[in-house]
Amino acid sequence: MASVRALDGYRLYVRFVDGTEGEVWMDALIHSPGAGVFGCLSELKVFSAVGLELGVVTWPEEIDLAPDAMYDAIKAHGKWVLGG
Repeated sequence: MASVRALDGYRLYVRFVDGTEGEVWMDALIHSPGAGVFGCLSELKVFSAVGLELGVVTWPEEIDLAPDAMYDAIKAHGKWVLGG
């Protein structure tokens, strides 16, 4: 993973080192009854604190997203929709 930034609507823009890029749509996951640890990302200040650690998308509170599944979905569809 080369870069990540938060977008409106609980989306992320991600770019991988090979140039693959796209969006991760997290609204449905974050606002679902089964959100679990992702529920705290409903606070925009927390969601916007997204960053990279060793090539993995991370937030405070030790929350992260699997880069392999993200890459496969974005490579195939241009986006990865979570929780929908």
